Amino acid sequence: MRIKHRRALGAVAAVAAAVAVAAPAGAATVPLSGTQTVVDENAGTFKMHGSLVGDWAITTFDVLDTAPLLHAKGTERFSGCLDRGRDGSCKGDPSGTMRFTIDYSALFDPAGSQNLVWGACLHPVMGGTGAFAGARGVLVMADTPTANGVSTSYIGNLTFAGDKGQSRSGRVRASAASAPRSCGR
Repeated sequence: MRIKHRRALGAVAAVAAAVAVAAPAGAATVPLSGTQTVVDENAGTFKMHGSLVGDWAITTFDVLDTAPLLHAKGTERFSGCLDRGRDGSCKGDPSGTMRFTIDYSALFDPAGSQNLVWGACLHPVMGGTGAFAGARGVLVMADTPTANGVSTSYIGNLTFAGDKGQSRSGRVRASAASAPRSCGR
């Protein structure tokens, strides 16, 4: 299972790298990684940990197909910060909101059941406010079944216009990755 998980995360990293857009002059690109935990699955609300700290909400989620894979698209919203202080809080860190689209795929065995085999989703940034105004980037999330439910981890990148998202020294810093948590529904 660990080998499959590493291969899946390697594939997720390759997708994130492939969709990365070249940074404009004067922009700061920050690598992102961390986890997402469920607050209320029925309401589509989550908490972000790691590079991004704050609240994540699914705003629309439309199932397009259920077999052989569940495939869905939708929109999401993040409200919080880039945890450049690496302290799990937003105090003194660049903060605001970001809007994303989601393209989610998952394999359930059997199809239509709650028995998740794997899940993955792509989240391009569609806009933002505050420190995230003008930001571009993408997050890729991977869902892994565990004895206690689902573990979701994320990786990606975020390009800030100008010096937003930079540390006080002027160099870009992002927090270290945490352990995994939930991509879709």
